[in-house]
Amino acid sequence: MTRVQEGDQQAFALLVERHLPRAYAIAHRVVGQRADAEDVAQEAFTRVWTQARAWQPRRGSFAAWLGRILVNASLDHARRQTARRQVGDADSLLAELPDPAADLSTAHSLTRQAAAIDRAVQRLPEQQRMAVVLCYFEEHSNPQAAALMGLHVKALEGLLVRARKQLRGWLGQHREEA
Repeated sequence: MTRVQEGDQQAFALLVERHLPRAYAIAHRVVGQRADAEDVAQEAFTRVWTQARAWQPRRGSFAAWLGRILVNASLDHARRQTARRQVGDADSLLAELPDPAADLSTAHSLTRQAAAIDRAVQRLPEQQRMAVVLCYFEEHSNPQAAALMGLHVKALEGLLVRARKQLRGWLGQHREEA
């Protein structure tokens, strides 16, 4: 990162190569669409390049700093969206599919369940969605997720409580309809 701060484009390319898969995965969970996730990840790395001098190693790792930039880019993107989008991207569901040798009806049931969860998470307000993504999908601790979102831990916990309640309601309705 020190070389990037000095304008070294090769060092930046290496940084992007190392961190892009995780950045894309986080963005995809937050914004739900492949193209949108690519845009968010690109925006985050553009900010890394243009704001490289702001990174200070004594304040945390590059990964943590990138995470914060990515959270902000994801939230900015979500705010720009005028209509809620449904997941609609089968790639996120492929990871949830069971072993191909498993029973076909089980596979179908798990796919429907994963799709329902993804749709429900996408319906959450952006702050709640970000908290859920960071804590449950990215497996950050509450203090880590709170720091990435610029919140106190209690505020993050409040978002998670409201999100879980909302998800239980939506997913309970989905089960009753199925």
